[in-house]
Amino acid sequence: MKRFLLPRVAVLGLVVLLLLVDACAAQPPAATPAAKPTETVAASPPKGATPVPAATAARPEANSAQLTKVRLGILSSISDSGNFIAQDLGYFKEQGLDVEFTKFTAAAQMIAPLGAGQLDVGGGAPGVGLANAVSRNVDIKIVADKGSTPKGQGFEGLVVRKDLWDAGVRTPADFKGKRIAIPSDTGITPEAALDKVMRTVGLKARDLQLVPMAHPDMAPALAGKSIDMAIPIEPYITKIVEDGLGVIYQREDEFYPNHQIAVILYSGRFIKENPDAAKRYMVAYLKALRDYNDAFVGKNAKKKATVVSILAKNTGVKDVPLYDKMLVPGLNPNGEVNKASLAEDQDYYIRAGLQKDRLDIDKLVDPTWAKYAVDKLGVYKR
Repeated sequence: MKRFLLPRVAVLGLVVLLLLVDACAAQPPAATPAAKPTETVAASPPKGATPVPAATAARPEANSAQLTKVRLGILSSISDSGNFIAQDLGYFKEQGLDVEFTKFTAAAQMIAPLGAGQLDVGGGAPGVGLANAVSRNVDIKIVADKGSTPKGQGFEGLVVRKDLWDAGVRTPADFKGKRIAIPSDTGITPEAALDKVMRTVGLKARDLQLVPMAHPDMAPALAGKSIDMAIPIEPYITKIVEDGLGVIYQREDEFYPNHQIAVILYSGRFIKENPDAAKRYMVAYLKALRDYNDAFVGKNAKKKATVVSILAKNTGVKDVPLYDKMLVPGLNPNGEVNKASLAEDQDYYIRAGLQKDRLDIDKLVDPTWAKYAVDKLGVYKR
């Protein structure tokens, strides 16, 4: 395997960029411990990453010498569905790819290895951390959708603690000063969504007390009354409501429809050094997203059974009946990224003083690869 030797200063500089936290990642019950930083990048996984067991990301036995390796960072969340479906149904192998899955505990941990060329593909919330990295010439591109909120797919939402809701805390004006759990202490997509809610009454996100907290910890914090509100994703929203700990103010498809919550990222080195593999990865990914949409949007029972089986095996959502109760992420089967949503979020980050340099969204988003895949597969009509 080719080795990339990075100076210590460069590694430390990249680590500073790890501000991006995936608001969309349904975290497994136990987080994988981060690996110790290393100056020499070899076959060992990047910081915070753990190779996925062979049972989850099995390499094809036959003709493996002819397959092109692609190094992929995942979070084991529902928004990773396209990758898991493509792997388990053989779409990557069909495209001549041997995709090596590496699991991270947060999308922030992918930024440095993507910038250094340790990873080819990753994904997460396109927030301030990504913007800061790109503004410092870290070569990363947004190439496809990895989680959004079209109508009926509000997998993220705003929840008020049950006793406060019963006491009349029910509107954005009532939320001022309340303690709200949010999955990062810096600007990412859930915070931008919260700001959109608060602007309806002339307030802003930071008129609340933002409490950084992992998604699995939000329900216990509501139960213990250490927080007043939360902005969780599924399946945590459904579980919070079922357990009587909170009431949904609104889901995000109501207060921020088509919000671009998460995206697929390509390393600049991957694009430059292996554009053919970049094209073939996207064909397999979008083919898998079409199965996902057939299952959850098209209500194809047979495909849903297959997809749910794959997700229950590979993600943190193991409870199969939950898939009939919760709302799943929107995953655009044509790979389209909502650039207007990215621009609106960026406006918030700049207003809030979280981001200094404005990025050119048209340059940050590279639709080349998704367009290539759509040309091969045809346009999927939902």
